[in-house]
Amino acid sequence: MKVCEKCGDEIATRDGDNLCASCDNDPKRAAKARARQRRRERDQAMRDVGLVKVRGAMGGTYWE
Repeated sequence: MKVCEKCGDEIATRDGDNLCASCDNDPKRAAKARARQRRRERDQAMRDVGLVKVRGAMGGTYWE
């Protein structure tokens, strides 16, 4: 299987096409997918060093 260059989803397209149909039509979708991936990586890095994500009394979230 090939992977979309922008969002990282698995795709099944003909040779030469390296974008999924949704990324080809909607460039904001790919940006959101990249931001989501970076957020997951950042959250995992924080968990790896032993921090826990908590919700504050005013509704915000932070790591402690």
